[in-house]
Amino acid sequence: MSELITTQPHANIRLNLLASASALSLLTAVASQAKAEDTEHPTVWIELGGQLERIEANQKTFAPDFTGQFESDGFLSPGQVERTPRYANGIEGKISIDPEDSSWVFSAAIRYGRSNTAKTSHNQVATPPVLHRTISIPAFGFYSTATAHPNALRFADSASRTDESHFILDFQAGRDVGLGVLKGTATINAGVRIAQFTSRSHVNMTANPGGVVPYKYATQFYGNPAYIKLPYFGSETWDLYHATAAISRSFKGVGPSLSFDASLPLVGNPEAMQVNFDVGGNGALLFGRQKADVRHKTNDDRPVIPHVYNFIPMTPYYHHSYNRPRSRSVIVPNIGGFAGLSFNYANAKIKFGYRADFFFGAMDGGIDVRKTYDRNFYGPFATISIGLGG
Repeated sequence: MSELITTQPHANIRLNLLASASALSLLTAVASQAKAEDTEHPTVWIELGGQLERIEANQKTFAPDFTGQFESDGFLSPGQVERTPRYANGIEGKISIDPEDSSWVFSAAIRYGRSNTAKTSHNQVATPPVLHRTISIPAFGFYSTATAHPNALRFADSASRTDESHFILDFQAGRDVGLGVLKGTATINAGVRIAQFTSRSHVNMTANPGGVVPYKYATQFYGNPAYIKLPYFGSETWDLYHATAAISRSFKGVGPSLSFDASLPLVGNPEAMQVNFDVGGNGALLFGRQKADVRHKTNDDRPVIPHVYNFIPMTPYYHHSYNRPRSRSVIVPNIGGFAGLSFNYANAKIKFGYRADFFFGAMDGGIDVRKTYDRNFYGPFATISIGLGG
């Protein structure tokens, strides 16, 4: 029988960012209608927004050899404690320059997000039945038989925390190619994408997945023979394990990018308010460096029974440590896309949509050896844009 206590703080997802964006966009819409007569074609657009993203940030679990006994004892596997963050929230911004009498558009965009997760678990078996303990010192005529509780219960404590952040920067130049009879707009963009991903993990484990002190031995008491029998619970010794790990991973890359954005009018008219269906795709090839700094150590302490009736000290039996940073130049393909609705005024836009970005083989998620994993983001976003000049 086992008793399990598990706690997991929830990430602080700032949904009020999206609510604030919606409120601000309504005020912008009112102001834009007053300016519609004076400004027909803004030359500068400033866009601000936020996103809530699902993250796929897989990595190998730190699992020393002794953790193999966790599940056999009915304890929670460390892999469930070392779960990476699932959701991230962040902000984004973009500035676009659309010159008069030109089909070209120049833009710079930034997106930043972060997330964290922390989890702890405590596992412990129920108290075993009380057994007998015998102590005898014939020279003193002393004999004692008493009940005894085990002096070491099986238990396993685990704690893990992981922090993640991502940063994407785009510089692009695009040309409006139109949508013909659909009366929409379509822009093909080319430029440069810069991406940076980081994660840091800390893990601590302490466990005694074995039995208790199962010993029967003769010793000395002030130079006189003595006999001590300790109860045991099915094994001949026990171990106290302790393991820690501090791991940091990163990718930084830059490379050429291409994207396609289209906006198809659904209802309304451009002079008042028009609802558009927006869709787009992007691709990039990032040249950069992938790093992993892995530091971990494991200790195994075992009891040693001295020939003195006083205490049972723990002594080091096994120690292993690893400290080996890794770095490699890599090429990371990136593809993505989005779809959504936009509400367009003369000098303002409001957009709601869903976006996905996939970076293949971006992170080294291994422990003692390199192993690559994808870093993917997908989820809803909302932005507001204000047009200036004209």
